[in-house]
Amino acid sequence: MPRLMATPPKVAVAGVAGTIVSVFGSAAAADPLEPVITPNDDVSFLMYMAKDSGEEQILNGTGPGLVRTDSLDMPESVGESFNSPGADILVGWDEIFDSRPGDAGTFSRIRLNARTSNGSPFLSPDAINDGFRLMRWEIGDHSDPAFQPLADAFGFRNGVEDIVFVNARVVFFDDDVQLNSLEYGFTIGIGSTWDGTDSVSDNLFTVGSDVNRIEITYDYDPTFIPAPASAALLTGMGLIGARRRRR
Repeated sequence: MPRLMATPPKVAVAGVAGTIVSVFGSAAAADPLEPVITPNDDVSFLMYMAKDSGEEQILNGTGPGLVRTDSLDMPESVGESFNSPGADILVGWDEIFDSRPGDAGTFSRIRLNARTSNGSPFLSPDAINDGFRLMRWEIGDHSDPAFQPLADAFGFRNGVEDIVFVNARVVFFDDDVQLNSLEYGFTIGIGSTWDGTDSVSDNLFTVGSDVNRIEITYDYDPTFIPAPASAALLTGMGLIGARRRRR
């Protein structure tokens, strides 16, 4: 206390610094209750079945289908199921807010549900007997150049400065019965900046003949751009400090 009273200019500078930290922290920190995804955003979705040899076959129609957000409870068709003619593959997704601590703070998530419209398995017994034991999906980006014009990543709002990837998880179901789950980080790595896509061709999953629904979840930690008023305040604080240093 005596030292603070003896050097009032330092007390003032410390107070300014404290204000800067407080303003910046409140403006730029992740808020799990603040939307990250652009309203009415679309994302492109493509699903494959594959053999160990690398041979692949599109499962939903003839190419990527577009799905709009807020469709988790009302999934949309992304094409007819290759293995079950007359049935569609339905996909829905939404942003889910959460307050669990992530690797870089609090984070939110995107969740997708993909299923067949009639409850048939993604991989038919005939397909499995033919060697198609694996599945993969491409979301927001596509490896086939012919499909690139249809690529549409998860869209982040203009106020979002950065999205840090935390984790991805897939759960396999037979209707509502959970069969197994797996966490994966594709190749971008935990803690890396995420561009809102999942299209790594090496992400292959062994799937049984009883799987007819898949739940995919992406956890992320957003950072928001400081509001204009906060940025102006930060600039003002810097000018004050500069003027004091000139004296």
